[in-house]
Amino acid sequence: MDIIYFGSSDFSVPFLEALDGSSHKVNRVFTYGDKKRGRGRRASANPVKACAGHRGLEVYEIDTFGQDLYDELSRVPFEYAVVVSFGMILPQKMFETWPGIWLNVHPSMLPAYRGPSPMLTALLEGAGTTGVTINSIVYQVDAGDIYAQTSFNIGDDDNLDRLEEKASALGAPLLVAVLDLIEKLDYRPVPQGTSGITYSSKITPGDLAIDWTRPAGEIFNRIRAFSTRPGAYTIFNGSRLKILSSHIAERDAGGKEPGIVIAAGKKEGVIIACGDGNTISLDRLQPQGKRPMDAPSFVNGYSISAGTILGKE
Repeated sequence: MDIIYFGSSDFSVPFLEALDGSSHKVNRVFTYGDKKRGRGRRASANPVKACAGHRGLEVYEIDTFGQDLYDELSRVPFEYAVVVSFGMILPQKMFETWPGIWLNVHPSMLPAYRGPSPMLTALLEGAGTTGVTINSIVYQVDAGDIYAQTSFNIGDDDNLDRLEEKASALGAPLLVAVLDLIEKLDYRPVPQGTSGITYSSKITPGDLAIDWTRPAGEIFNRIRAFSTRPGAYTIFNGSRLKILSSHIAERDAGGKEPGIVIAAGKKEGVIIACGDGNTISLDRLQPQGKRPMDAPSFVNGYSISAGTILGKE
């Protein structure tokens, strides 16, 4: 089966690898062009372009959805298009001009968590399960018919990186299986229906700042949702301090102001008062411009002690 592939992120890579290792043929990989990254602001390829180059797959870089792209699509033979974490909304003209089967991989149990950030939103809401869905692409976002889906549990120690690993480990072989069934059988998708529809959050830079007046459970979920990238943060000594992992501590705040350090030591780590009277213990931190470190190392290297207030500019 001839396939074209649209993707751009780390999450997209295992799916491309699975397709390239299957009986199906990836005739072209579509992704966005090189972008400047890192401190040196050097142009570098995104993960999908790098993966395709390593595997000898032809790549077409999309800058705009112009006539050049449509001309390229007309030249490439394909029966199916697969889209995984592409990062841009494909225009309706593409589906109208090439009305074959367009498959999307969405990391949730649709119709739950439609939209741009399903795994992150599941973590923010403290959900116990999520999943991966293979669905057809229609003009309404993530509303297409479902070919297959599978669920998995979200553990207390799972962050966004870990959920992506789980979703790709289950989703990549599921995608190949769906294509195999489509090729060999009259395999038809099932409509989503209208019940149980929820939407994922659109994340803004302001969402990364920790509000210590919120309940401890909510803060814990926010920290793991944004870890390890881009990282939830608080303010410490006038600079951003990323909190990469934490856990809810087994002690109350003793009436202390939210954001105040209850304890800071090599053994107890760093424990912070939250708005509901409970506390959060910070496990892994990253001061601005520094490498990540565990709490004892942070206490040893920085002047933090009981009574220090976090979150103040």
